[in-house]
Amino acid sequence: MKIKLQTMDPQMKKVLGWERKTEDEIETQAETLADFFRQVKDTDGRPLYDRFMDDNDIIIANSYVFFNCMAFLKRDDFDRAIKDGDKVILLRALAGCGAG
Repeated sequence: MKIKLQTMDPQMKKVLGWERKTEDEIETQAETLADFFRQVKDTDGRPLYDRFMDDNDIIIANSYVFFNCMAFLKRDDFDRAIKDGDKVILLRALAGCGAG
């Protein structure tokens, strides 16, 4: 099956080696979102799971993960089953963008 992975974040694009693209379809046999994040690796060979989770299996505070247009922040959300055509969007928080 294929899962669409997308990011507009310049830092994430660099980590993924995507200088000239913002999305890719990843062929996977993963059954859950966590499996998918463990399969996809950055340019250093580090799984995306390690980049987005802290030592307590909590999504790192400056990261946002959207799965089929739903944002989530809990480890349990990574246990969601995935299917062909699902979409994952990766973002990082933007510093200094708060209102005030």
